[in-house]
This record gives sequence, structure tokens and C-alpha cells, in this order.
Amino acid sequence: MAHPSGQYAHGIRYEFVVDGDLSERAKAAFPDLAVAPIPATFTRLFGPIDDDTALRGMLARFDALGLTVIELRRLPD
Repeated sequence: MAHPSGQYAHGIRYEFVVDGDLSERAKAAFPDLAVAPIPATFTRLFGPIDDDTALRGMLARFDALGLTVIELRRLPD
């Protein structure tokens, strides 16, 4: 659960599913996330996100790289 400051106690784990197979350059843009290809040309990235601002920044990074986020979900603790 988020604190009033907008920060999470231990980072909340999120999963991002993006369209296509990521290049090495695109993977390098997300050093804090684990990467796992999904058959049928999707890529799954997952890892902890510290707060709401970091989540918005991560989404902006996907957008800046021209990547399409197909799915975003919070993973169970």
C-alpha cells in the first residue's frame, strides 16, 4: 500500500507486457527490470517500482522508445 508521500514500503512489483521483441538497446533502457520473451512477439518486463512517480517515469520511458505497452499489472507480493 502507498504511504501518504506516494512511496511504497518495499517497492511494488509490476509486470509490463510490450509489443514485439526488444532490441538489446531497448532492454538496456530498463536495467532494473527482468526481461522474458513471450512467444507470439511480446516481451515481458517485471520488477519493483518504488513509487507512483517512478511508475509514471517508467511508462514515459516506454513511450520515448516507441514501445507499445499491451498490459500493465501489479504482481502479488
